[in-house]
Amino acid sequence: MSRFPAPISAARRLLLGLALFGATLPLAVAAAPDGLTLLQQWLHDTHGAQAEFTQSVATDRGGAPQVSSGRFSFERPGRFRWVYLKPYRQDIVSDGSTIWTYDHDLDQVTISTQTEALGSTPAALLAGADVQRVFRLQALPAQGGLQWVQATPRSSDSSFVWVRLGLRESAQGPQLEEMVLRDAFRRTSTIRFSAQHANPAFPAGSFEFTPPPGAAVIRPGGA
Repeated sequence: MSRFPAPISAARRLLLGLALFGATLPLAVAAAPDGLTLLQQWLHDTHGAQAEFTQSVATDRGGAPQVSSGRFSFERPGRFRWVYLKPYRQDIVSDGSTIWTYDHDLDQVTISTQTEALGSTPAALLAGADVQRVFRLQALPAQGGLQWVQATPRSSDSSFVWVRLGLRESAQGPQLEEMVLRDAFRRTSTIRFSAQHANPAFPAGSFEFTPPPGAAVIRPGGA
């Protein structure tokens, strides 16, 4: 690829990754191994959050991973703001029904409805979908000081093969510290979170977006 990440494909990958911030797991998970229990507690206790992130994308072809970083915030149900700051600026914003993806270099905004953009993907979790219906959940062995859970899409149409969540118990309760996503194009994205702040009070309009004057606006499918 000529640059990392390609504007729209990067938005889609991270949009799907954002999925993991926002659904309530069924109570049946409570009796599952530690990773599932921590995830249930985190989802129950964390109604919103803000943090910084670093993302590394590697392919099976080898070579140096492509690295980006930025910040994010979310508030259930379905609202989030995911901002790449380096190496290129890109904003992905959802108010719970509409998703705006703004590529600053191209001065281009892609607008889609949340249902159209998410579909049967990990991002369905962010919209509050039935987790057990959309994903198969499996506790994985602890590794690197984290308890891990794997979510595998039930649909064969998903863009992801699996999503893994690494959680840690802290004095403030469980924290989601790492997310690993394996997509259908044999790319593995590792996202690490830092400077987390749970349940902040977001100002009005935090999850709204207005296309800048003069920006090209694209609506997939002509919607």
